[in-house]
Amino acid sequence: MTPNYTFLKFTLLLFLLPVVLSAQVRIGIGGGGFFGLKSQGINAGLQLQKDYSDFSALRIQIGLTDKPSNLPQQNLNPDHEYLAGHISYLVLPVEYQYFIPFKHLRAGVFGGPYFAYGLKAGILRKLDDFNFEKIDLDFAVNGIRRFNMGVHLGVGLELELPRFKRMFVRLNYDLGLVDLDLGDTSNFQEGIGILMGLMVPIKGGNKAESNE
Repeated sequence: MTPNYTFLKFTLLLFLLPVVLSAQVRIGIGGGGFFGLKSQGINAGLQLQKDYSDFSALRIQIGLTDKPSNLPQQNLNPDHEYLAGHISYLVLPVEYQYFIPFKHLRAGVFGGPYFAYGLKAGILRKLDDFNFEKIDLDFAVNGIRRFNMGVHLGVGLELELPRFKRMFVRLNYDLGLVDLDLGDTSNFQEGIGILMGLMVPIKGGNKAESNE
């Protein structure tokens, strides 16, 4: 079966949109963790951030996120004991951030929607007290929706570095709005994410640099 790349093309177009509209943009890379109710995962990816002033910015990210999830277990063998599973996503958050500027530091709050596409799902089956087996789950067979969306709400710090670079750290609350489980038990993803990384200016950005 030929893969459908429509979603990936749409994601890439949205990610590049700020570069097309404006040159005063920073590109960044970051990584961190995601902490759910019963387990933890990872975050990693790229971002584009356009500063409208010292007080506000629009940010689009694209990355890979491995989130813990209470995957549907009613379709699995009831004779076995399972632990909370994980879903790996290609995720696209779109966030607006409001800053309070200090000298060489900006503190802010942000929020916005995110859209995600499930790449891989898995769950651990308990063999004994010390051994577990990882089982890959098929989205369709196990009744898991591949598309997910929700909201990001959080706080962050940006530290000004020489040559207009910025180091950032952000803490966000993640609330999924899609019931991922097609079975009898509702399953909405929820958790806390942390992301740390570095941003650099691209394509000039004279206006943005003058604010430094």
